[in-house]
Amino acid sequence: MAARADLIVTGRIATLAGARGFGWTEALAVGEGRVLAAGRRPEVISLRGPATRRLDLGPGEVVVPAITDAHLHLTDAALADRQLQVDGLSLAATLARLEALHRKRLQAGDRDGWIVGLGWSLDLLGGWPDADALDRVAPGRPIALWSHDLHSRWASRAALAAAAITSSTPDPVGGSIVHDARGEPTGILLEHAAGLVDRAIPPVDEDVLARAIAAYAARLARLGIVGCHDPGGLAPDPLMARGPLQYARLAGEGRLPLRVHGSVRPEQLDAAVAHGFRSGDPVAAPRGDPRAARVAARARVGWLKLFADGALGSRSGALLSPYADRGGHGRLLLTRGELQELIERAARAGIAPQIHVIGDRALRVALDALEALPSARGGRLWARLEHVQLAASSDVARLWRLRVAASVQPSHLLHDAAMARQAWPRRQARAYRWQSLAATGVPVAFGTDAPVESPDPWTGIATAVTRRLPGEARAFPGAERMALARAIRAATLDPVVIAGQEGRGGRLTAGHRADFIVIPAEALAEPVRTGGALAACRPRLTVLDGEEVARADDFDR
Repeated sequence: MAARADLIVTGRIATLAGARGFGWTEALAVGEGRVLAAGRRPEVISLRGPATRRLDLGPGEVVVPAITDAHLHLTDAALADRQLQVDGLSLAATLARLEALHRKRLQAGDRDGWIVGLGWSLDLLGGWPDADALDRVAPGRPIALWSHDLHSRWASRAALAAAAITSSTPDPVGGSIVHDARGEPTGILLEHAAGLVDRAIPPVDEDVLARAIAAYAARLARLGIVGCHDPGGLAPDPLMARGPLQYARLAGEGRLPLRVHGSVRPEQLDAAVAHGFRSGDPVAAPRGDPRAARVAARARVGWLKLFADGALGSRSGALLSPYADRGGHGRLLLTRGELQELIERAARAGIAPQIHVIGDRALRVALDALEALPSARGGRLWARLEHVQLAASSDVARLWRLRVAASVQPSHLLHDAAMARQAWPRRQARAYRWQSLAATGVPVAFGTDAPVESPDPWTGIATAVTRRLPGEARAFPGAERMALARAIRAATLDPVVIAGQEGRGGRLTAGHRADFIVIPAEALAEPVRTGGALAACRPRLTVLDGEEVARADDFDR
């Protein structure tokens, strides 16, 4: 006897069945967290039973698969909501906000507690800031502020002292401590040097962290996001107190309300191998532990996250030819040989690589490293490249041959366009090449890179379709606009594919997880306009494993 549905949805439903397009159908049956059937209304309704719930969509509503954010620093984003935010501020405004927080802390009796935050921009500040500026507005206070791109840190003198950073402290591998003319640290820590202060910052209480993640997951659900790939935390964490083990603990306790693939960093690789981590596997619970099923449903092992270069904002993305505005070629954080050694070590343990590449030189080096190691490309999860903000055509064409997926963040164009025009004025057509990457046939998975950008996926999806910035009549250079259905797939299906879950989710067809959202039909109306209904889309209902996890206030069914 056919299984009876717990829920039947009728209306206009995008299943994403087939190789392209939306795959529209008119009814969906859900049972035990999975899709039982999707098809014509009479056939699907025949699966109803006495306890079956009904959801009949109105004419202005459609169903699409729920979103998986392919690049979201979940722990850092959850904690960033509780930290000092200075995005989009000038130097004067940044210091004024910091001074106000410092005085508020003093009034509460806190004279020397840490202030941590993020968001400052080299371009908006008019150049590199220094510790003296922080000390003038918050004397004696340890302060550590990440740049917007999370590739530089601005620290006060008290923070430098707490981290024992002096004029004689050596640069760590892949990082630089900036010094003044006298040889003293200025307070700017570049790339891997930015992590030196983390050892001095008091750790966050586990319960505080769990509550922060739960609150942030609820925020994501309201945006239609039910899963993410977390590329790892900002702070060095050799013993993996954060990341996959943390998510497994929360999942086992029933406190992880979304699916997470948690990656590991190089300093965690030995511990990950010792734990028996393999990409795509559930984070193992002890044999016979009744929590194992909950862990498997929510927390899985991701990739080994490696950094080939820096970022555009810090002008440290590695380029084939110099930056037009500030000179220099950026910097490689790992050589091809170093990349190959790390990738090979991970591949032997069954852990797939995930390589940050911003500049075209970094992309080439990463592809060269992957090409030399066929064993790294045949695992359960796709080898993947993150960001791919500048790419030569010859290297774009290599992705399919090497079976390497692209993980990109269209929202970066919204923030970085002005910098890209200054830094790459003659190379803009080779920047943010989402359609060219998709045309190779490899998965192109969308993410937001929160907390670097907002976790709102819809502005990025709209930007991928229009390639146009708000208030601008002309599109950003390059014939790189994606079709609407392809962009939706990049936000929903492709993240699931590269995580080795293609037969389990991302589509609304029989056997797949019942993860879907109800959105206004106008969001998918052509033509898409910058700042229009797609960019402003807010789901009316979000469903994970067949259960409601978010509902708009005006959705009364």
